[in-house]
Amino acid sequence: MTNVEFFHYLLLLICGAGALTWLADRIAIPPAVVLLFGGCVIAIAGKRVPQTDPDLLLAAIMPPLLMSSSFYTAWKEFRGELGTIVSLVLGAVTFTTVAVAVTVHTVNPALPWAACFTLGAIVSPPDAVAAKAILQRYPLPARLVAVLEGESLVNDASGLLLYQMAVSAALAATITFASATGLFFELILIGIIVGLLCGHVMCWALPRLGEPMLGIVVTFVMAWASYGIAEAVGGSGVLSVVTCGLVLGIRQHRVFSADLRIKAKATWEAVVFILDALVFIMIGLVLHEILARVNHESAVVMAGLRVALPATAAAIVARLVWVLAAVWLPSRLRARRSGGEAWSFAEAIVMGWAGMRGVVSLAAAIALPENFPGRDVIVFSTFLLIIATLVVQGGSLAPLIRWLKLRPAARHTMSEHEARAHSFGAALDAAKDMAKQGPHIPRATLDRLIAEYKVRVTANKGAHLTGGLRIEERAQLLRMELELVGVTRGALLDLHRNGRVDDAVLHRIESELDFEEMRLIRLLEP
Repeated sequence: MTNVEFFHYLLLLICGAGALTWLADRIAIPPAVVLLFGGCVIAIAGKRVPQTDPDLLLAAIMPPLLMSSSFYTAWKEFRGELGTIVSLVLGAVTFTTVAVAVTVHTVNPALPWAACFTLGAIVSPPDAVAAKAILQRYPLPARLVAVLEGESLVNDASGLLLYQMAVSAALAATITFASATGLFFELILIGIIVGLLCGHVMCWALPRLGEPMLGIVVTFVMAWASYGIAEAVGGSGVLSVVTCGLVLGIRQHRVFSADLRIKAKATWEAVVFILDALVFIMIGLVLHEILARVNHESAVVMAGLRVALPATAAAIVARLVWVLAAVWLPSRLRARRSGGEAWSFAEAIVMGWAGMRGVVSLAAAIALPENFPGRDVIVFSTFLLIIATLVVQGGSLAPLIRWLKLRPAARHTMSEHEARAHSFGAALDAAKDMAKQGPHIPRATLDRLIAEYKVRVTANKGAHLTGGLRIEERAQLLRMELELVGVTRGALLDLHRNGRVDDAVLHRIESELDFEEMRLIRLLEP
């Protein structure tokens, strides 16, 4: 396949992804499931399927998706549930690895223990892209979403460590507890440090660029750069991108201009939609390569099924057991002993069920050395497990949520209307202070400023009809309005900083203020 043919093939995949996403919305099935099946159909029926490089998936497609997810992560909820996230990242991943290894070896005693543990490590961490693609469609309590998304964003370090230990053991390489511990902290610390540096560099650079399009390009470049730099120096590229996105997400309200925020949001939404769809289609396309290998040895198919079925069952059950025993039960005991909010049983069940695997697990499986014992069986089993978790868990998540009657928790923060009233009240107070500054501000102008909609009509109709004085009066009015938008924005950010407004309300009202600021700046242009 030539480069031009590959480009045309990629365009067809994007068009197909759009059509499948539209179909998924019509039949109320998660798009990830429909896209995955679409890729499998192409892999089985297509005669000329390009080879899918898992390293390319991780290096080219994953960083923007991770950056987008971490950018919109509710930081306060993430920080407040850090203990639960750490429990899942360290405990659940390790427990799942052991459970899968023991179960698979019990059913398939001929498969070496090292290969069983390698498979367990590969499939133990849930995937960030899969989690976001499934969870964003359902209204869930904010802290539950924060835990599930936060866990999937940062759990690659523990999964990768277990994976490297198992591969080294299978290939008779020497690895000690001390070296494993050092590798674990090296992955985490280097990844976080690189992400922090990239995030702060971006926060420094964006306000100085001026041109929004350059700023948008920088955000994409930094997503790839933070991943590549961390991987090059021995850290976790995933953690680096996530940390960079969190830094930018926390500081965006001070760093981004209104123009940049509006244009960047639209651009990122379009790009993320395309990449998100391509990820799941490409997972399906990998089936073509797997079938090409196993067709030479039909016994691999049956062996893969004998491994995949118990591995899938063990992975699903192990996560449920860990969530109930290590998250739900301790939270109930703490709530009885010292108060606080415990996890409900419905939240725990959804937390345990939402453990979809995706492209990271598949890439790790395909990256196994050619001489690794049971490699083809592990790759085929991993692919089947990914399909099972996406279809079974992802497809049944909506009915499960409805059956459990799980709804977003009642607000402990201001509602959207209360936040608007408070923020615009601050601007109104500032307008009244302007009236006390002196006679240089005409009273009529202030009256028109308070009666906003009347001003918009009269000022635009008469701006160029009453001479230079009228034009200057209108410009003064617009500058005052622009100043009040800044006051409103500051009051809103103070509410968010003090915990009285949640992220969803902040983003919605801030978006309105961005459009208002852009309107005023455009009207003030000569």
